[in-house]
Amino acid sequence: MLAKFAALGKELSYAEKVVLAILQDQSKGMMNAGKIRSRLPDNANLDNDKIYKALLSLTAKKLAEQPTKGNFRFVKPSVSMQGFMEFSRSGDSWVVPESKEITEDLYIPEEMRNGALPGDLVQAETISSKRKTIGRVTRIIKRSEKPIVGTIDIFENQAWLQPDKKFMVPEIRIKSKVSNDVHGYKASVKIIEFAGNQINPTGELLEILGKAGTNEGEMHSIIAEFGFSVKFPDSVIEETQSFENYSIEGKELNSRKDFRQTLTITIDPADAKDFDDAISFRKISDNLFEIGVHIADVSHFVQQRTALDNEALRRGTSVYLADRTIPMLPEILSNNLCSLRPNEDKLAFSVIMELDETGTVQSKWFGKTIIHSKRRFSYEEAQERIEKGTGDLWEELRQLNRIAKNLTKERFAKGAMSFESDEVKFEMDPNGKPLKVFLKKRFDAHKLIEEFMLLANKEVARFVKTKQKPELPFIYRSHDSPTNEKLVELSRFCQLFGYKLDIQKESNFRHSLNKVLKEIEGKPEEDVILQMAIRSMAKAIYTGLRSDHFGLAFDYYSHFTSPIRRYPDLLAHRLLHRYLTNETGGYNEMEIEAISKQSSATEQKAAEAERASTKYKMAEYLSERIGNVYEAVVSGVTEWGIFAEIIENHCEGMIRINDMRGDRFVYLEKEKKVMGMRSRKSYHLGDVISIRIKNANPQLRIIDFTIADNF
Repeated sequence: MLAKFAALGKELSYAEKVVLAILQDQSKGMMNAGKIRSRLPDNANLDNDKIYKALLSLTAKKLAEQPTKGNFRFVKPSVSMQGFMEFSRSGDSWVVPESKEITEDLYIPEEMRNGALPGDLVQAETISSKRKTIGRVTRIIKRSEKPIVGTIDIFENQAWLQPDKKFMVPEIRIKSKVSNDVHGYKASVKIIEFAGNQINPTGELLEILGKAGTNEGEMHSIIAEFGFSVKFPDSVIEETQSFENYSIEGKELNSRKDFRQTLTITIDPADAKDFDDAISFRKISDNLFEIGVHIADVSHFVQQRTALDNEALRRGTSVYLADRTIPMLPEILSNNLCSLRPNEDKLAFSVIMELDETGTVQSKWFGKTIIHSKRRFSYEEAQERIEKGTGDLWEELRQLNRIAKNLTKERFAKGAMSFESDEVKFEMDPNGKPLKVFLKKRFDAHKLIEEFMLLANKEVARFVKTKQKPELPFIYRSHDSPTNEKLVELSRFCQLFGYKLDIQKESNFRHSLNKVLKEIEGKPEEDVILQMAIRSMAKAIYTGLRSDHFGLAFDYYSHFTSPIRRYPDLLAHRLLHRYLTNETGGYNEMEIEAISKQSSATEQKAAEAERASTKYKMAEYLSERIGNVYEAVVSGVTEWGIFAEIIENHCEGMIRINDMRGDRFVYLEKEKKVMGMRSRKSYHLGDVISIRIKNANPQLRIIDFTIADNF
């Protein structure tokens, strides 16, 4: 108990430390000297007089307060923290600590924001409150560089931006002159002035994005909102012009291993335009096969610290929205020179492995190559050959599939997690209007490619990590194990549905979770348990500090196989080439870690943009189906309502508690349910219910349902 408050100050006496500990343990109400004495340890040796003096001293030091004479309570010391402002849809705001040592976000009331806006880096301090600890912003350290997106409103020759997220940002006065022609258009604005005593911030117009309510206007708004751009800077376009007449020269041919005569294929989505990986196959004997994983040699074209490289690092990743792709690299590279298109000589960086049918690697080689893909398969075409045993190259595809399945089996035997969440896709008309919502199917052909890419990534990471001591600097894709608190929460959640998780040991947890995920396949609770399991996991990140991946059960793992669309893969190519050729220079540990952090952040932004585009299309699809009734699964339960996913089209919306008629419904957190106080009618995660579409607002990306029985 005494150690618990050691950090509060070395100046506290023994009596003050003991009394303070007891006051803190008294979570509610007040205590006098007598009550405190009754809670003392047997060896404390403190009488009422000493306790009372200690209480007065603690009050003077602002560690306690005396609301009424003789009665005291603990005052939580003010804590200063640095962090980023975040807002909820309801308008509440928090400071998310920058330091990992502070684990709790700090709630900031509206009147305590002092001009802070979403994404701002701020200094805040805690304020004691009778009900809960709150905070106030004391200084804005750095304004967020993220633009504010909204609709232009011109009134009396003054242009204003009405932000899409009015609950986060007030109306913005645009400083520059704006044409009346863009009234009602979506735009992005950068805040340039907003003092704490101002009602409205002043902003600089960055870009006109398109007419509000149109597909182009709204999709460009999402792109701008998350800090991405469709256009490349002039300096990048100028650099790419040097590639227009590029051809592979004899010197480049002679420096690479030639695989043009080895059977090489690509397997990708039917509508893919960039092919960054290919597979080569050669049978050596009845139980030995040479399999090459060939990756587009982007590093040959994108040289370090050029304008092209700087822009690729800034973007970090390609962004896959519901109806378009925002590429990391200009099209001349992503869809042409780097893309491993069929029937063309292409430059690659390859991992060549000799494997037996079980998938055991007997030998491996890494290096730069030249390849010639003989055939481009869609996933559907490859799957048809695997299933039917007919068509060109069916024998080779079946053999590859057998090895891939053994690789999968081996991964799961070692405890890899079986997370296969479905991807929502849209069928659209030429104007981008969604006509149908469906789930993207995963075939053995998908898993075949996935397994060989995983194997190549693992072998590259293992090679670099174990090549020499001290270890060489490298970038890894790392995934930490879940915390004990998350495991306990997940275990309790599964118990609500009658499934038991063994969380006593890591190996037991891995196998028991996979068992549960297998048991729930096809059941109504499948999606909610799967999503809860995914949320329980730590986020995978890029780092130079550790090489293991919990979810895949790999001790060594990197991202090497997608340099057209991921910057960390491009960095991995550069580093591996240097280590293979013993080149000097390159990147040090600090540079790699800085790139890792930036890449993890841009990956997160891209994922958020992709989700936003999906929500927009879902809302657009349902906006023409107001009043329709569907069967849905309860996918989330919160204090303000129930989330439900429509079984037929996978669109998710919210049933607000205020819209639930016939009873007073309340949220019971422990049981993860909403229940009526009179009827005892309850709604749990995984329940199948009938819902009616109440509202769908594409611009705000909001979908509201009601319980169909309430009509």
